[in-house]
Amino acid sequence: MERWDIMNEFRESTGKIWIRGNEMMEGDFHQVVHVWIMNEKGQFLIQQRQPWKKGWPSMWDCAAAGAVLVGETSEMGAIRETKEELGIELQMEHAEQIFTVKFSRGFDDHWLVKQEIEADLLNLQYEEVADAKWASIDEIYGLVKSGDFIPYHLLEALFEISKSSISLRKASLSDASELFTIQKKVFQPIYEKYQDHDTSPVFQTFERFKERLQTGDYFKILKDELLVGSVHVYPKSPGVMRLHMINILEEFQGKGIAQEVMSRIEGMYPHAIKWELDTIKQEQRNCYLYEKMGYVKTGDEWKVNEQMTLIHYMKTNGLNQLISF
Repeated sequence: MERWDIMNEFRESTGKIWIRGNEMMEGDFHQVVHVWIMNEKGQFLIQQRQPWKKGWPSMWDCAAAGAVLVGETSEMGAIRETKEELGIELQMEHAEQIFTVKFSRGFDDHWLVKQEIEADLLNLQYEEVADAKWASIDEIYGLVKSGDFIPYHLLEALFEISKSSISLRKASLSDASELFTIQKKVFQPIYEKYQDHDTSPVFQTFERFKERLQTGDYFKILKDELLVGSVHVYPKSPGVMRLHMINILEEFQGKGIAQEVMSRIEGMYPHAIKWELDTIKQEQRNCYLYEKMGYVKTGDEWKVNEQMTLIHYMKTNGLNQLISF
């Protein structure tokens, strides 16, 4: 008997627990995971559902999927489901949550894991899985066309991200020292330019930085597995997400990384109806980027000193979200 933690439409815990099979109440949501495993050849490990499965019998699907149980995080659910269905120990150091689909009764997190696995050595769960194999993107599209693969509306977005050299992975306290150093390096030229003694991240203490890292979601930005920066977001209020800070090392700026990161971040929070951020008014290149991404000036400004003014931006339209009802 599966039990689920129940959330509201903004993915906030309600404190309620639901038993699978019972009818969920209007406004109740639970967490679901889909796991996509990709090898170095760009192939995906797919499984065939048993013919007696109620949903999509005998059809091919992603590597593993299922509901997140009471007390689990999304990541824990992804690890457990993959172990149960295929006998695989996921290497989560090579995993990222690439987007979330909001549907009528929940939030469906899609995980991309880059891992080499011998398909012949899988331990398939008889009750759930009939077969498993590696398949290329073209082969998966062929199975969709023939009616043998579940026709996910998100495949194009999934495959596009899988080909990208950019990865976003949750940061932990073990990453704090390296990320703290990057933050200082990124903001040192800005401080030298504007002399913002009281607001510059250059003067943030390491203890304060570690507190920030554990507030909301802090992601490492990697390009070809090389750490090039970070991005920090957190919920400001129900349905409102704040893009607090995005750091990219100078040698990797101007390469479209920030734009891709911002688009990807929006796709991870489909419950957000609004995004907010502050930036330096005098930094026209940054202002241009945010406006290009759909952010609009609210008219709120804060003068830090004679050289520097902070300006507030908001985005409510054109969000990169996958929503299925």
